[in-house]
Amino acid sequence: MATDPPLVFIDADTLARPVTRTLLIAGSDPAGLALTWSEYAEVQANRHLPSRATSVTALREILGRELGPTGRNAGRFASTTRSDRQILADAEMAGAVFLVAADVDDFAEVDLVGTAISVVNPDLFMSIRFPFEAYEHALRQTVSNMKHPSRTVGEMHALVARQHPRLFARHAGAFPGISPAAPAGSEPRTVFRGVRCLGCGTVAPDLQRLELGLDLDCSKLV
Repeated sequence: MATDPPLVFIDADTLARPVTRTLLIAGSDPAGLALTWSEYAEVQANRHLPSRATSVTALREILGRELGPTGRNAGRFASTTRSDRQILADAEMAGAVFLVAADVDDFAEVDLVGTAISVVNPDLFMSIRFPFEAYEHALRQTVSNMKHPSRTVGEMHALVARQHPRLFARHAGAFPGISPAAPAGSEPRTVFRGVRCLGCGTVAPDLQRLELGLDLDCSKLV
């Protein structure tokens, strides 16, 4: 692991999911991670929030966070989906090593190689990078943010399986007797893309394959 907290950029599609963003934000500090997002990501996320959800802008102001910088010349990422080119430029400008996004497929491998940023699905990211203490803290924060009905931490853990089955499975042993809620849908076809190992944060050799985001050494530790 790097000495400094690895910087993680949150994409708009993840910021627009209230439970996912709460888990990520609440668990990042005890997991030894730093988080950021940009004005562009915030504006896009606010447009796609569920009704009655707290806006990303209001959440950021409550947390006292500052927006990340705006990247330049986003058009150079020509192989990435047009709406996500600015996201990648902003993540690069911020100095992020990971970009957490629901739609990993939107980011082209050829564009990621030059930035040394890996894009990863939030479920896979949290299942690898959140130790139990980080996950438990995130669950408690998620429960405290809920209005009605109130839930226990164990009940929230079960509900996490709807969107984050990998995260549920990673920590299932800490909640004996808790069955997972039925998944809300199938897992995306692509959950990781890039050249930076999700475990240790180092850039893998050019031709080395990363199995679900982990190099050979890190994959043995999971």
